[in-house]
Amino acid sequence: MIDNSRALRSAGEIIDRAREIGWSKPMKLAVAAANDRDVLSAVVEARMERIVEPVLVGDKEKIVKTAEELSLDITGIPIYDIKGEAEAAAKTAELAADNEVQIVMKGFLQTSTLLKTILKPEYRLKLHNTISHCAVLTVPGYHKLLNITDGGMVLEPDLQQKLYIIKNAVLVSNALGIQKPKIALHAASDMVNPHMPSSIVSAVIAKMAQRMQLGDVLVDGPLTLDCALMPGVAIYAGIESQVAGDADVLVVSSIEEGNIISKAMINFGDAIFAGVVVGAKVPISLVSRTDSSMHKKASIALSVVLADYICRYHRK
Repeated sequence: MIDNSRALRSAGEIIDRAREIGWSKPMKLAVAAANDRDVLSAVVEARMERIVEPVLVGDKEKIVKTAEELSLDITGIPIYDIKGEAEAAAKTAELAADNEVQIVMKGFLQTSTLLKTILKPEYRLKLHNTISHCAVLTVPGYHKLLNITDGGMVLEPDLQQKLYIIKNAVLVSNALGIQKPKIALHAASDMVNPHMPSSIVSAVIAKMAQRMQLGDVLVDGPLTLDCALMPGVAIYAGIESQVAGDADVLVVSSIEEGNIISKAMINFGDAIFAGVVVGAKVPISLVSRTDSSMHKKASIALSVVLADYICRYHRK
C-alpha cells in the first residue's frame, strides 16, 4: 500500500512548506547577475516571507540602483560585487560548490551562460549527463500536483535522456512527499505504433520499470493526455493501469510538446506554475518576466523544498 497522505497537493502547500523550512533552517539562494528587476523583486518578497535567504551576485552598483528604482529594501542581503555575466555565473557556481548556498537562480544573464558554468567539471555540481525542467502545476479540477517534464531543456530526448528526465522528476516527486510517483509517458496514441518512434521508446521504458530497473516508481506508456489524467477515459479505452487517470508526472517527447501543454494549462486553464531545473547538485530556479507574482513565489518555494530534501537525504 502506497502512503502518499503527506504529499503536497498544491502550490499553496509548497509555499507553506517552504515557509516552514525557512523558519527552522533557511535555504540560501544565490542570484547570478542579480540586477534583473523581476528576479530581484521576487527574491526580496520571498525573503520577507521567510521562504528563502538570498545572496546577490553581480555588479553591485547596478543591483543597488535596480533596488532603489523598485523601492526594494535589500538591507542586510549579502552582495558579491562581480562585473560581467560569465564572472557572476562563475562566482555563483563557486558558492554552490562550496555549500555556501543551496539554490542557484538566474538573473540578468543568458540561461546558457549560467548552465554551462554550473556544469563545468571543476565545480563538481553535475550529477549526470542530462538536466531537465520540471513544471509542477496546480491544475484546477485535477486532484493533485502534475509535473510536466521536460518543456524547457532537452529538445527531443532519446531513450537514455528520458531515463535521466524520469530520474530527475522522481527526485522532485519524492521531495514533494510522493513516495512512489506514477509516471505517464505521453503520446498521441495509447497504442504502440511502429511508425511512431516515441511510442516504442515509451513501451521499452514501461517494461524496464515493470522489471524494477527504474527503482520504486510506477511507469506506463504510451498514454494520451486525457488517458493519463482522466480515470473515465482510461476505463472507456479499456486500459488497465495503476498510472492511467492518476499520473503524478507527465513525460513528453519534445520540448515543444511539454511547453505547449504547460502553457495551455497555465494560460487557459488557470493552472499555477512552479518550475525548477533538476540534474545538478543544487536546484536551479528560472523565472520569466511573464510569470505572475504567484508563479515566481511558487517556483522559488519549490526550489526551497527540493533543496531541503537534497540536503537531508542526498548530499554527502
